Amino acid sequence: MLGATVFSFFALAHWCIALAALGLTNELLLPAFCLFVVEAVTAFDNGATVLGRRLGLGLAAEQLNRWRFLLHAICIGFLMPVYSAIGREVAFSPFGAVVGDIIGWLLVAAIAALGYLFQYKRLKQIIPVNTLGCLRYAQSVSDATRWPGYDYSDRQLNAKAIPPFASIITVIIGLVYALLIAWFGDFWVPLLVTVIMLAAGSFPQRGWGPIVTSILEVVYSSGMLYSLWYAANFS
Repeated sequence: MLGATVFSFFALAHWCIALAALGLTNELLLPAFCLFVVEAVTAFDNGATVLGRRLGLGLAAEQLNRWRFLLHAICIGFLMPVYSAIGREVAFSPFGAVVGDIIGWLLVAAIAALGYLFQYKRLKQIIPVNTLGCLRYAQSVSDATRWPGYDYSDRQLNAKAIPPFASIITVIIGLVYALLIAWFGDFWVPLLVTVIMLAAGSFPQRGWGPIVTSILEVVYSSGMLYSLWYAANFS
C-alpha cells in the first residue's frame, strides 16, 4: 500500500533525525535531547499510522492514537530550547542568551500545560479515518477520508476538530526566535524552515495533503537538526 510505504519512510526519517540529535548531546546536552524527544514523537506518529491498518478497528488502535494526541500536545513545546540554544550560540548577547533560555524553558512547561488541559483533555471522541489506505483516528471525518465499511454515527460525521493549540503556539513563537536569530546572527536556516512548517499546516488532510505535510515536516526537522549542529560548532 502506498500509505504504509510512505509513512514508514517518514517514521524512519524522523528516527534518523532523532538519533542524529543525540549525537550532539556532548556539545548541547539539553537542546539536543529536546530535539530528540520531538523527533521521536513525530516518528511514533507516523509509525502509529502504519500500524493502524494491521491492528484494525478497535480499542488497541484507538488507544495508540490517543497516545499520539497526548504526546504531541505535551512534547511539541520542547522545540523552544532548541531555538533558544541556536540563538545563544550564534546570535544573542550574553544577557539576551540568558533571557532566551529562561523564556524557552518556561514555554516548555506552559505549552505542555496548555496542550494537556485545553487540547488533549477536551478530546472526547476520535474517529477512524482513511489516510492513504492506512487506518488512523482523527477528530473529524470527511467523505474523502471515510474508512470503508465503518458505520459512522451522525455525531461522528458532524464532529469538529479542536485546533492544535500547542503546535500553533510553538511554531509562532519559534518564528519569533528565528527572526531574532536571522536579524542578530545573520543565520537564516531556522527562519526558512519555520516558515516552511507554517505552510505545512495549510494542506488538507485528504488526498496528497498528508504526504506533502509530512515531506515539509521532514524538511523542517532536518533544518532544525542542521541549525543545532551549526550552533554546536559555531565559533
